[in-house]
Order: sequence, then C-alpha cells, then structure tokens
Amino acid sequence: MTKKTNRAVQYFAGICASFAFTLTGATISWPSPVIPKFKSGQANIQLTDGQISWIVALAALGALPGCYVGQVLSERVGRRRTILCAALPGIAGATMILFTKIAEIMYVARVLMGISNGITAVVTMIYLTEIADKEIRGALGMLVQVMINLGALAMYGIGPFVSYNVVNSILTTIPVLYLLVCLWIPESPYYHLKNDRFAAAKKEYMVIKGCKDGKTAEEELRIIRAHVRESMENKSTMKELFFKDKYRRTVYIIIGLKVLQYMTGSLAIQSYLEIIFRQSSSVSGPYASIVYGFVQMGAGVGATFLADYFGRRILMIVSCLGVAVSLSVVGLYFYLQDTARVDAGTLAALSSVPLIGVLAFNILYAFGIGNIPYIMQAELFPINVKTVASSSATMLACVLNFAVTKSYQGIKDLFGHYTVFWAFASVAYLGVVFIYMFVPETKGKTLEEIQDIMQERHIEMEMLNRYVGDVKDETRS
Repeated sequence: MTKKTNRAVQYFAGICASFAFTLTGATISWPSPVIPKFKSGQANIQLTDGQISWIVALAALGALPGCYVGQVLSERVGRRRTILCAALPGIAGATMILFTKIAEIMYVARVLMGISNGITAVVTMIYLTEIADKEIRGALGMLVQVMINLGALAMYGIGPFVSYNVVNSILTTIPVLYLLVCLWIPESPYYHLKNDRFAAAKKEYMVIKGCKDGKTAEEELRIIRAHVRESMENKSTMKELFFKDKYRRTVYIIIGLKVLQYMTGSLAIQSYLEIIFRQSSSVSGPYASIVYGFVQMGAGVGATFLADYFGRRILMIVSCLGVAVSLSVVGLYFYLQDTARVDAGTLAALSSVPLIGVLAFNILYAFGIGNIPYIMQAELFPINVKTVASSSATMLACVLNFAVTKSYQGIKDLFGHYTVFWAFASVAYLGVVFIYMFVPETKGKTLEEIQDIMQERHIEMEMLNRYVGDVKDETRS
C-alpha cells in the first residue's frame, strides 16, 4: 500500500463528505427547540399533539424513498454526484418550513428533508470506506457521528433562544453549506473499477492516496480490480442480496445492528429532548439540551480516536451495556416520579438523575452503536451488492426510526414515561449478547480482506450444514 504520509486528501475529503450528515443531525433535533414554540404560540402556528407527532416522524418516513434514490444514483452517476444531489431536497424542504404555517405543507417539507437524509445515509458511508486506508477507515467513518452531533448542537444550542424563523433559517443554511464544501471531492476509484474504467480509477486513486508513482498505483489497483471483478460476476440486485446463501450471515448481522441502533431510542430522545427535561424535576429544558448537545459533540469527537484503536466489537459491547444501564436508570426515575409517586424530598435528592442518565446514554451511544453499524454495513458487503445492501439497511432504519418516533408519545401517554425507557433498555441488553455471539471484528483489515473472511465463514457454515444434514440422514436410516 501507499505510504502513510499521504493521507491529507483522504482526511479532508472524509470531513467534507461527512459534513452532509449535519443536516441529518439538525433534522432529527429540530423538533426539540421547536415543539415548545408551537405549544407556547411563539411560532404563530396552531398544531395539535397528533400533528406535531407526524411532523416529528415524517422525516424518517421520507428517508425510505431517499434510500432507493440514493441506491440508483450511486450506481448510475457515482458516489460524488449523489452526495451533491442529496442537498437539493434538503434545501427545498427547509425552505418550505421557513415560509409555511400550514401543517400539511410541513408534512411534505419533512418528507423532503427525510429524502435528503436517506440519500446521504446510503452513499456517504460507502464513499468514506472506499476512499480510506484501512488504518483510518474507522476514524473517518466515525466522523459521521461528529457531523450529526454538530447539526444537533446547532439546534440545541441556538434554537431555544432565537425566534422560530431564525431556527428555520439556520436549518436552510446547512444543506447549502455542505453542497458547497463537497463540490471538490474526488470520485471513489471503486465506482470507476466497477464500470471497468481503469484509467479514471487510477487518476482518482493517485489523488486520494497522494501517490506520485503511477506504477505503484497500477499494481495496487490491479489487486482491487480482481476482487471487484469477482464480486461483479454476481448480480447487483435485492434478490441476489436476500436469496443468496453467501450473504445471509451478513444480512442477519446488519439487521441486528440496525435494530440496536434505532430501537434503543436515540432519535426519539433527541426529538423530544427538551420536553423530557421539562417533565423531569432536574434542570431547565433548554439549558439541559445545550449541555446534551456539547456532550454529544465531545463524545463523537472522542469516538473517532477509538474506533481504530480498540476495534469495532469491544466498543459496541461496552456501548450497548452502558446504554442499557443509563436508560434503565432514567426509566427508574420516571417510575418513581409518575407511578410510585415518591415524596418531593426524595425526588429533589434524585433531581440530577435524568440529566446524568441521558448524558451517559448520549456518550456511550456515540462511542459504539450510534455509528459503527454505518461503518460495518459498508465494510461487510462486496461491491456488487454494496449499494443495494446499504439502501436496504437504511430503509430498515427508516422504518424503525418512524415506528419509534411516532409511537413514543402514545406509549408515554398510555403506559408512562418509564415504560418507554425500559423498553429501549431491554433492546440494548439483548444487543450485548447479539454482538458478542455474531458480530465479527473488521479493525485493521482492507475491504478485500474482509470479503475473504466473510467468504471463509460462509464456506465453514456450508460445511457445518452439510455435516449436520449427513448426521440426520444417518440417524433416519
């Protein structure tokens, strides 16, 4: 491989491409400062709780068609152009929110912003894993969480203290900025190799790797091209992905990680964050949200240094266990407050528990299950089904996200706030077992080495299944 001293383009392109996720973070967190403005009349918009819950949840639903669009565009026009195209529905949706006071138009706007987020989620992580050396692939992948946190911090830190129109102006500015910073980024060499354009791939490869020696670049690209050609002998379809035995283990792993990532409630907590703190007796909702945003940002930055140091598995196990404990503690506080109805003195002594619990959840989530599943869905699949797999995984995430954010209010009203948090915690406890038993380590391996490992495990499973089948046949006879 090329020397470690020539990674400036990889780092800079990774930062710029992942900046697209600032819109994702802002879209998710926008309801937190805005819902109180709806309820207090500051926004001059009359909305019911039901309408507000739809406005919160429809961004996740809108990401579903965005996933499909991202898959198609990534295959047809390339990773770079798809990242640029993702900004357009985001700009349109944010602009509509800025100028409308009609709930139905806000529904459409949130769907458009969801489409933008869906496209970004499908293509950006593929792009990052394809341009990065194996030594820094985890760190670049974790930048996604940093950028999501940056967008969220803009909403938490500014939103509660400015007018409704100013919040929406900030929201509109974010996709414009990321469109501008991504104009220069190079195309992924894998995209060109997939379409058998070796000369174009070599040109981009030399830029990305900082390589001056054309012969060295050609030698390295020939190895990559051999793996790409082998993968491309199989069809690039959803049927291929879900019905071929060779991908089954990987599909199960990614489904499990996506359930962990979204059914532990992070997006619902971010959307209703200020309301959560207002309903607890800890600290002022707006100021707690700001603390949450800064801690979230710091945790995301810290996670970028750990992904390639400790490895994916250990970070996700620690993250999952910490998330489970933190959510259990927050749920216990709400149980004591709303159901057990303990005395005011006891509640006052425990008043910091919701803030500490949610902050601990925030930190531990960012270090593992908040972002590593994005990295692994781009690492584990071969190039022939990578965009289909990433699209399918993100579609599943959208469904889970919609289900969680839409049902949050109803479950809280029917069964109590503690029920919601304990349900999220239960998923996280199960996740610890799942990761330990099934998720492989990909730290320090090239994409080609990862595919070799997954293929070896597929062969081992086939041999085991045949052995079990033979034993059964002998038993019957």
